[in-house]
Amino acid sequence: MKITKLNRRIFGAMAIAAFGASMSLMPNTAQAQSYPDKPVNLIVPTGPGSLVDILARLVGEGMTETWGQQVVVKNIGGAGGSIGAAKLAEAEADGYTLGFVPANLTTHPYLYEIGYDVSADFDAVIRVAGASMVHYVSNDLGVSTVQEFIDHAKAHPGEVTFATAGLGSAANLAAELFQTETGVEMTAIPYKKLNLGVLDVVAGRVSSVFVSAAQGMQFVNEGKLTALGITGLTPNPGAPDLKPIADLGVPGYEFRSWFGFVTPAGVPQDIIATLNAEVLRQTKTEAFQAAIAKAGLELIAGTPQEFADVIDAELVSWKEILSK
Repeated sequence: MKITKLNRRIFGAMAIAAFGASMSLMPNTAQAQSYPDKPVNLIVPTGPGSLVDILARLVGEGMTETWGQQVVVKNIGGAGGSIGAAKLAEAEADGYTLGFVPANLTTHPYLYEIGYDVSADFDAVIRVAGASMVHYVSNDLGVSTVQEFIDHAKAHPGEVTFATAGLGSAANLAAELFQTETGVEMTAIPYKKLNLGVLDVVAGRVSSVFVSAAQGMQFVNEGKLTALGITGLTPNPGAPDLKPIADLGVPGYEFRSWFGFVTPAGVPQDIIATLNAEVLRQTKTEAFQAAIAKAGLELIAGTPQEFADVIDAELVSWKEILSK
């Protein structure tokens, strides 16, 4: 083709545009290759010493050692974790602020006045651990099966109580779902520390509690507490002999707690992939494995998309339950 003066102009403009486009891609590539080159903030939406905090610090310490950059844990508790989540949603989407959140993140729109959209304002990184819970009841209640508990609760509406760590806590959500699926009416008894609630169930001052196998099975083994079933559909390693509540008279009932990492929405996907791979590596350490085993949790460690799908699905299901 003969290159005319006009063709030269067009060709030159195209070359400049192409060069500009390639240059515009360079910062992201360079950022991904050098990430992280400064400290990373890790927001934990609970107070120090909680299970969420313990697991987050284990991962953060390992990342600090691997990267040579400090991962700074910032505890921002309050309002069921929604205050910390709000701070995370406001952060710059550059990969230098991430959060470690429990499952009640998906209940925030229905329990609190929030200024963020859980689905739109966060990007999923990885769900690292989770577990079903166990439904324990006081021996004083005189029931030994799920159906007997339901019958007793329906015969005494509002009189049967359950211990909870507060609105939106796993213990609260498991009980709320149980009430929705069975039609029973129970009264919540809140505790700042749920282990105190478990002790009150053992003592007969509270009727029941939904809590981890690690927090209650020792009392069952000592004959001080009755375990009715597990909230998940698959066996719980901490209570291998217990069957799912869904198989014991409440079809469709399923509740599993989880913990995972998220970032503000818009973090480059190559950085999300880097974070996913590094957290996954940290979950395989002896210290992390010991911590989740002690807490009665199971390792999940999936992909960003798997975690995003879980969040979206739970936003839908909790809307149906908690918006009534």
